[in-house]
Amino acid sequence: MTSTLKASAPPGPTPGLIASLKPRLWLDHTIGGEIFTALLLTYSAPQVEDVDPVEIERTMYRVAASLGLAPRDQGLLDVGERLTVHKGGVILLHFDGAQYALRLPAHPRWAQTIAGFGKVLLAVGLDELSPVASPAEIDEYIEAGGETGRLLVGLARVADSPRTIRRAIAALRRAGQQGGAP
Repeated sequence: MTSTLKASAPPGPTPGLIASLKPRLWLDHTIGGEIFTALLLTYSAPQVEDVDPVEIERTMYRVAASLGLAPRDQGLLDVGERLTVHKGGVILLHFDGAQYALRLPAHPRWAQTIAGFGKVLLAVGLDELSPVASPAEIDEYIEAGGETGRLLVGLARVADSPRTIRRAIAALRRAGQQGGAP
């Protein structure tokens, strides 16, 4: 499924799509008691208009493909350096094929943890989720999405500098222009 996503993936997300994503950040613990950081991206349904579930799924597959994510049953893939931490605690998430990054909400403890740990569990949900969903609703969304294959995941690394991300994106673009696979 991942190869199909990558092979048929349209160009990276547009600035409008990136801005419309709802990031949800949290800290969690492994069974062994180690702390880890997680980031879930969802489609936030408009409050006043109906949305087409098929279009939401197509849109979120596009987002997941631009991040290199795969269904949970394929294991937790390393999707490369996707995050940068900047002065003042600004954290950006970078997508393949996109000129712009998603600025994540400022949470000092989360930023400190990802800077120290260097990795983030990254997930994209294929279904809409209310922008005001409660923690219990988010947990239910994650559990159901994982069980039904409606949650695509990967392990993203934190770049040592924003320049590293820019170089990696430039290399991917060059490879794409030359007909090489990223």
